[in-house]
Order: sequence, then structure tokens, then C-alpha cells
Amino acid sequence: MEHLPELPEDDTYAPYLRSFNLHYSVESLLHKASLHQLNAHDLSQQFSVNLEQLEGYHHQYSQEQHTTSLEQLFIAVASWPSFLESNALTEHINTCIEYWIEIITNGMPLVDVFNILKCVSLHAPTPNQTIKTEWYFLLFDLISETAFTHQTSQVNYLMDHNPVTNLPNTNVLLREINSHIHSKPSSQLFLMTIRFLIERGAVTISPIMPISLNIKILELLETCLPKPHITYQCGNMLFSILIERDISDIQLGLLMARIKGCFEQIINIENQVFLVSPVVGIAANTLHTDGASAYHQARVALSYALIHHQDFVSYSPAISDEIDNQKKLELDVTSAFNNEDLELYLQPILGLPEEKCVGAEVLLRWPHAKSLGIYPNVMVEIINKVGLGKMFTRWLINSVCRLADDLITQHHLPIYLTLNLRAEDLYDIELPQLILQSIQFWKINPKDIILEITENGILEENETTTNIIKKITESGIKLALDDFGTGHSSMARLRTIPISLIKIDQSFVKRINQSNEDFEIVKSMASLAKSLGKDVLVEGIENIECLNLINKIDIKKAQGFYFSKPMPFDEFVLWAKKNTAS
Repeated sequence: MEHLPELPEDDTYAPYLRSFNLHYSVESLLHKASLHQLNAHDLSQQFSVNLEQLEGYHHQYSQEQHTTSLEQLFIAVASWPSFLESNALTEHINTCIEYWIEIITNGMPLVDVFNILKCVSLHAPTPNQTIKTEWYFLLFDLISETAFTHQTSQVNYLMDHNPVTNLPNTNVLLREINSHIHSKPSSQLFLMTIRFLIERGAVTISPIMPISLNIKILELLETCLPKPHITYQCGNMLFSILIERDISDIQLGLLMARIKGCFEQIINIENQVFLVSPVVGIAANTLHTDGASAYHQARVALSYALIHHQDFVSYSPAISDEIDNQKKLELDVTSAFNNEDLELYLQPILGLPEEKCVGAEVLLRWPHAKSLGIYPNVMVEIINKVGLGKMFTRWLINSVCRLADDLITQHHLPIYLTLNLRAEDLYDIELPQLILQSIQFWKINPKDIILEITENGILEENETTTNIIKKITESGIKLALDDFGTGHSSMARLRTIPISLIKIDQSFVKRINQSNEDFEIVKSMASLAKSLGKDVLVEGIENIECLNLINKIDIKKAQGFYFSKPMPFDEFVLWAKKNTAS
């Protein structure tokens, strides 16, 4: 079908129908139906229409499904050509196909469409029941085949297009690149893949992302792109742009600036506001053997840009090597987590001025991490990236509760443990119940656990995070604000979140014996916290001079290498028994 009737905008099948292309010739139809009795001489065969029978079906079916296409089909059948003339009959049949495809799509059974078309009879000059029967077989085959072809077309469309934006997807992109390479092997290709990230840290950001955000992003993106180009959607908030020409470095810089500037605005969707930032990976002016290699290069460049927090990156072999190493590291960390190779170390927290152990911070360690040169926070980032973050949090909470139980019941050490939550945990509505279940299972007191949230880790204070924090604190568990002073909203956090303990970041503490400014900053933060009824803990005590100054301003808790480095659990137990008040 070359031309389809215009459909309502809200018609679910509109994009499929518009993409559907089916055309028949009379000769192929007759051959398919084995009407071998008809030869060139028989093209004078006549059609007749049983108008009385057709009117009966019209009255019956119009009551069940009254659509424009059904009416058009009845009109087309009533005006069926009288003679089997190739061009006229071909055009008429293909017009009818348009109508019956739509009414079948809208739910009319195939047999009802067949009944309408059976009102048309094919007659030979002499009575020939075989030709008449074959004509009916032809009609039924035609209806069945067109309906099946249309359904197949719908499936193919879904496989090749995004259901929200109707953009072609990665499957089509790869085919287009392959076609270009084979037809124009010496010409240039410019491919960029763009990942849009939700900006974090702004109070206007909502954690619930509506599907229509992709449509709005696409509308803005199209205003930035040079013509001609083809846009593909390769995932949620992930687009690829194919331009079949060379783009110079200067043009590329201007294009990236235009795209970035286009998204320096708040997007309002469904009464929610969003800030998104584009990150671009580029495979430009390179020789490709196939579409898969071109797309792979663009995705490698995008991965590099995401890892290194860059706005855009062009592919190079060096980048590919680094990404391969990153993927290997991800596999190693994933394997370590799945095989329970990750360990929990404890760093003592001491009460001052007595210098007796009152608690410990639980820290993640991996025996192979040192040889690979990666830090614990990088391991957690990798665990989040590969999709194991939620599982990791559950493992961490249960493990810490188990260790707390061992310290209290087995070793009679009255100390609490602190553990760091991921930023994403504060959006997990199951978190409060999970913590409570672990506490009840290990039969410990809620005061034996303190949850640390980093100042920059709180993505947004909204109804979800507020309710989760409220449920946690109502169960008797205390919250600590880690890395205090390093974020942009320290004072606001003290006012809006029920924090019990403030941990002053070690970046302010390490040099207080050398910097009067750092000493005054720590002193001011401690004074503010105590005036609000918060406990204060300083991190990063590494020498006796720092400790003496901390005691001078009457801070009651501290941790740092001066007292002890993080230790495995059994080693910590021995240390704590020697350094805990009896």
C-alpha cells in the first residue's frame, strides 16, 4: 500500500499503519490463487456484485462497528469494476486493502471482511464453478495474507522503533551505517551518542522521571542539530545522531556548545521540573568495517566521558584500552562481591579526653584492591554502576548488625557501629523495614547502630527521603552527617534533617596544628553543632598536637590514624578489649 488514509492522532496503530507497505498486482494474485484457467483471452471475464446481500451486511456490521473505513469498504465493493482489467482491478483491490486492514485492526473478524468481499462474484462466459470457487479462495487468501503481513509489520516496527518517541532504534542505526559503508565506502560518517543525565544537588529535581521527558529532550535536541541528520533512540534518555558528512574540529566545538547551551534550562513536565545535562561520545571521520564497530566506538567514547565527567569525548584507541581495563575492573569487583571476597574493617572511634573506644566505623575493604590501585569509594561506585547497589546495601546492613551482635554478646564490648549509606538508599522505601528486620533478627538495640549519610550524598530533600529518614529515626536509630563542611548546604542539613552526630571532615582537622584558620573553622563548626544539641566527632587525628587542640575545644569524640588504622574484625576485638572503659 503506497498511500494510507490519515488516522486520528490518538490512534495507537497510526505509526504502524503509516509504515505498512503492501501492493499486489492482478497477475500475481491470479497466479497465487492457481487460477490457471484464466488466460489472456479470458480477461473479458466479468464481475458482478450482489447489492442486496451487500446491503444486508452493511446494516448488520455498521451496528457493530461504525467507522469511516468500514463505510469506504462497502462503497468500494459496491463500485467493483465490471471487467477483469489489470490496471483498474489492481488499483481497486489495493484501495480495498487499505480499508479492511484498518477495520481488522479495530477488531472486525476476518470472516466478516470475507463475507463483504464475497458479494463480488467472478463469472466466466460459460458456467465454470471452478473459477468461482478459486475466486473465493483468492479473496480469503488475500484477506488473511494482508492481515498477517500487517501484524508482522507491527511487530517489525516495534522491534525497530522506540514506543514513546517513534524514533528508529539501534537496530535501524546499524543497518543504516552498514548500507552507507557499502554504498559510499570512501565518504565520511559522523556519529555521536548522547546520554542525558538528571542533574543532582538541585532542590527542583524530582526522582520520578516521566516517560514524556524523552519527548521533550528530543524536541530540544532537534533544535541544536545541523541538517541533514538522522536521530535514533538507543535507550532511555540515550540518543544517537548520524550525519553523513565531515565535521571539522571547529564545527564540532560549536555544535557541542550549542547542545550544552540548549539544555541549560529547567524542563517542566507534568508539573515536575528537571535539569538534564548532555554527555556526548563521538565516532567521527573514522574508517569502519561495519555499523557495529562505528556504534561501539561512539559508546566507548561516551563511557569515557561519563567516567571522567567530561561533556564530550571523541573516540581514540587509547580511550578504548582504558575502557577495556575499566570493564575488567568492573568484572573483578562484581566477582568479588558475588563470591563474598569483600571484607568489613573497623576503625575505632574514641571518647575524649579518656581516649577509650566507644564505637567504630565500618569500612569496606577488598584484599586485591591495593594491588589494583583502587579505593573503597571506587568499589562502591562500581557496585552501583553494575546494578548491585541495592543488594550491596542489604548485605552491608545485615553484616553490620551481625558484627554488632558479636561485639556485644560474644565479646561484651559496649560499643556502637557506624556505617555509610549510599545516596540512592534514601530513595528506597523498603530501607527502614530492612534495617528494623536486621536489628530484630540479630537481637541488638537500635542505639548500637548509627547510619552515616554524606552531605553531598543527599540528592534531594523531598517527600520520599523525608519519610524514609523519619521512619528510620522513629525506630530509635541515630543518623550521623559525614564529611560535614564539605558540601554546599551544611547549615540547611542541620536544620531540616534529624541529625544526632556531626562528623567534621578530616580536610579541616589534619592541619589544625599548622593552620590557625583550620583550627578556627573546626572550633566554629563544633560550637555551632553543640549549640544545636548535636554530638561532634572529628576525623583525621594523626598526631598528638592535633589531639591536644581538639581536647582544648572540648570535642568528645575522634578517630584517626593516631589511634588506629582500620582493622579486620578479630584484630579490632583484641584492640578494643585493651582500649575500652571497663
